[in-house]
Formats: sequence, C-alpha cells, structure tokens
Amino acid sequence: MKILVVTTAFPRWPGDGHGSFIWEAVRAVAQQGVQMSVIATHSPGAATHERIEGVEIWRPRYWWPERMEVLRKEAAGLPVIWRKYPLARLQIVPFAAIYTLATARMVRSADLIHAHWTIPAANALLARALYRRPLLVTVHGSDIDLVTANPAGAWLTRRVLRRCDRVMAVSRHLAGATAALGVPAGRINVIPDGVDSGLFAPAAPEGRAPLLVFAGSLVPRKGVTYLLQAMPPILRAFPDYRLVIVGDGSQRAELERQAQNLALGQGVTFTGALSQSDVRQWMQRARLLVLPSIEEGLGVVLLEALACGTPVVASRVGGIPDIVTPAVGRLVAPGDPGQLAEAVCALLGDPPAWAEMSGRARERIVAEYDWERIAGRHIALYRSMLA
Repeated sequence: MKILVVTTAFPRWPGDGHGSFIWEAVRAVAQQGVQMSVIATHSPGAATHERIEGVEIWRPRYWWPERMEVLRKEAAGLPVIWRKYPLARLQIVPFAAIYTLATARMVRSADLIHAHWTIPAANALLARALYRRPLLVTVHGSDIDLVTANPAGAWLTRRVLRRCDRVMAVSRHLAGATAALGVPAGRINVIPDGVDSGLFAPAAPEGRAPLLVFAGSLVPRKGVTYLLQAMPPILRAFPDYRLVIVGDGSQRAELERQAQNLALGQGVTFTGALSQSDVRQWMQRARLLVLPSIEEGLGVVLLEALACGTPVVASRVGGIPDIVTPAVGRLVAPGDPGQLAEAVCALLGDPPAWAEMSGRARERIVAEYDWERIAGRHIALYRSMLA
C-alpha cells in the first residue's frame, strides 16, 4: 500500500513537538511495511522536502518572504491563528491553492489519501477530482468543536465530511458530533491517537518531585485559568508543591498576570514551548498531570503522562473520559476550580492510591494505546477501504 497523508499539523524539524503525534502515527504505520508520504504546512526555516526514516515529506511554500508565513505560528491550530493574525486570512487562499496542487501531484502515485482535519480533506477532495482515490479524514477536535461554531465553518465541515469515503474520529465524543453533522454512522470509525510507550516511560521512582504539570497550548479552551484559581487551596494543603505550565499561546501573558494577582509566586512556573523530550522529562518527574480543558477532542498529553506512570486529573469533557478511568485518574466538572483543587488534594494526600494508579496507568496505555497497536488498526481500515 502507498498512503498519502495530508495535514496542517506536523513537526517542522526533528524534535519539534508541534504535531508530533501525526508524525508518530505515520512512522508507526510505515514501520509495519506501508509506504507513507506526507504533505504538510510549511513554516519559516523548515525544509520544503526531506526524507525521514523512509517517509517522504513535502512542505510547499505558500508566501514570500518565507519569514512572513504565519499559518503554523502557534500550535493551537488554524482556527485560533485565523482569529489572531489578520495576515493568516490573506495567506489561506494561496496556501489552499498550492496545497491542492501539491496533493494532486502526489496522489497519482498513492492508493489512498489520509487527511488529518477537515481543511486538508477539502484540499484533497479538490485534488482527487483528477485521480480518483479513496479519501479518509481524521477529525481531532478543533475541526468539529471550534470550526462548526461558525455558520460558514459548519457548512464547509458538513460538506467535506459527507463527501469523504470514511471518517476516523479519535474519540466517541467526536464520532457522535460527526454523526450529528449528517455523516452516516456506518462510515465513522473510532480509532484514538496513540503514544510511543518506549519513549514515554516511567523514570526511576526516586525521580519523582513535588510537581503538578500542565502541558498544552495556552488558549482559553484548555482551561488553565481554572487551574490557577485552584492553586491557592492546593498550595495551602501542600506547600512544598509547585505547578509547571509547559506550553505557549495567545493567553500566556494573561495567565502570567493572573498568577501574579493570585500571589502564587514560586508556586507556578511557565516554561514556554519545549521539545518533546523535555515535555517527557517533566511528565516523568511530576506526581500528577492536570488537564482542565473546557473542550478536548481526546488529549494526547493524557496518553503521554499515563505512559510515564503519571496519574491525571482532568475535565469530564469531550474525549477525555475515553482515556481517564477511575483506575488511572480523576475527572471533574469543566470550569470548576473547587472540584479541581479537591481532586488534586485527594490524590496527593493518598500515596497508596497514587502508587496503584501509577502502575495501572502504564499497563492501560501499553495494552490499548501503544502506537504499534493503533497503527495496526489504521492499516486494517486502509485495507477495508481499498477492498
């Protein structure tokens, strides 16, 4: 099989954390003998063409000078970038044209197109008019939860998803939302993202520190403001602990001001965006990962933390309940700092329960979410579509 992957999120260079889970999916499938190629969004400084571990990767330029390209300026995704940067609204037209032409050129030698998110799927639909190929699209969250909030976005999403041959949803929540847009349930497959359980693995027990970690984009939908509101009672109960906020985004300055206003002082640290290996190290050291999202398609950071044996406290929203069971963490109502603080304190104050969760977390991820297993499910779906 020859699979062409089209995506707007993909690592810009080795070690880059932006879209790393898409690369991990591609690599895992390629390691099982499938020929993979990728068309991704270009970023300033990124190679326009390269081959990594046998996977051919194209990132066509869409704006000149290169340093002015903004469509990958932040990890939060195109919907956020579209609202924040007026230049993005100008660049989306040449990007779509160049991206579609690149897809049309590459699809000639592919058996199937696998698009991630609905915008690449729309480009793929235009490209495959010349060369009929089965089209699979994976919806990850923002393309369903954010884009459809706008009437034009909802119209485009419905039109694109209904014309794709199959839709892969990374959670049951997204499968239901996709069906609500008019896609027949029989054309929707629920296959979650995976995790490299060899890379994300527990460190030595003595490496644990009195740390809470959040990892993700600093945008309103991640709910970090509620986590900061929960920190005063947490720090009163556990004064030796501190919160490490890993990531960057449009809300960072506002969140830093909030931390100052709450007089959190040394109780919170903002690291900015980090490499995947640095994120892993924080997860290995932390006692808990906290994800207070108010909407979430799945939550790859949950898989990464659990693979490191780090229990989680997260919001009961979107695809998070697919991952976080009572055996590996605690779920709270979104937007409720009181519940968040109570759940964190309960786990920190019960070392035996924490130790049991830590062991179960690792077992669950290896058994159900390791990329080798998830890649096998991708390949089975590819084969069924080609058959």
